[in-house]
Amino acid sequence: MEPTKELLFAYFAGQATSVQQKVIGEWLTRPTSRELYFQWLDEWERSFPQYAPDVARHFDQFRHRLDAPVAESSPLIRPAPVEPSPPLRGSVRWLVAASVALALLVGGWFFREPLLYKTVTTGAYQLRAIQLPDGSTVALNSNSSLQLPRLGYGWFSRQVALTGDAVFDVRHLSTHQPFIVQATDGLAVEVLGTEFSVRSRARQAEVVLKRGKVNLHYATKNRPAQHLLMKPGDRVELDGKGRLRLQGQTDTTRFGNWRYRLFSFNQTPLREVVRQIRYVFGVEVQLADPALARRKLTGTIRAGSSDELAEALAELLDLRVSHRDQNIIFLKPTDNPIPQ
Repeated sequence: MEPTKELLFAYFAGQATSVQQKVIGEWLTRPTSRELYFQWLDEWERSFPQYAPDVARHFDQFRHRLDAPVAESSPLIRPAPVEPSPPLRGSVRWLVAASVALALLVGGWFFREPLLYKTVTTGAYQLRAIQLPDGSTVALNSNSSLQLPRLGYGWFSRQVALTGDAVFDVRHLSTHQPFIVQATDGLAVEVLGTEFSVRSRARQAEVVLKRGKVNLHYATKNRPAQHLLMKPGDRVELDGKGRLRLQGQTDTTRFGNWRYRLFSFNQTPLREVVRQIRYVFGVEVQLADPALARRKLTGTIRAGSSDELAEALAELLDLRVSHRDQNIIFLKPTDNPIPQ
């Protein structure tokens, strides 16, 4: 059974039943269905856009007010006559022009980021598919943002900045212009045409290469520059101490599974699973017993909500799930229930 567009729209809005979610999950196992999935996801998100302030328009209005200030109303009390001063028209005009120029410079400085760059963001458990001006595509995970220049992209450079998780499918240009992803401070991912994923967080990052070649450049003020050439199947981590760690021959069948709401684990400690739940769904998760953090999990789970994923994890690890103050708490079967 193939799901209809209306069913997918209900799924994106979080209104699909468990049976409907199972139908969509089986449909997504076919590679030919994924392109249509992202087309409908993009169409749904365009129908329910996020609020984005039009900074450029408001700045133009501000500049217009400086150029044509509103005339002041006549005072109720007539001022006493004073002796006329020598004409200072030229000086006054110069002062007004200087004031306007200063205001424009100050306003341009404070608003330079939104004027020069476009930023695409996603909220909690929101996916977004983006097509860049050069034909490259980006799948953006929840709680992530991608920044790209408003002018000159594809002409002067193809450099974007990422915070969060994304999968890139980069188009090779006849000019051989490289594509650069600026991740966490000091780490740049440079490619000519390839498919790879980047996870960028504070002082930590992860790059997984599915096809093509990638050059990693990492340089900070406190350590010498590091360069690393990746090949398909490589996975590189940047740890909190600024070290690049290469792991070859990784399982790329799970590459970017979060795009399909699949959560894959391979001997993953429960503390890392908890961190993913917090990041993707924006909810707080607690372990009643700190020893549970060392429990490990292997497998793939499809989940449409934090509660659905928590229940599946509890079943696999023989745990119980409790809720208190909108927090998810994992307990051992022998633990006393936590008051709601």
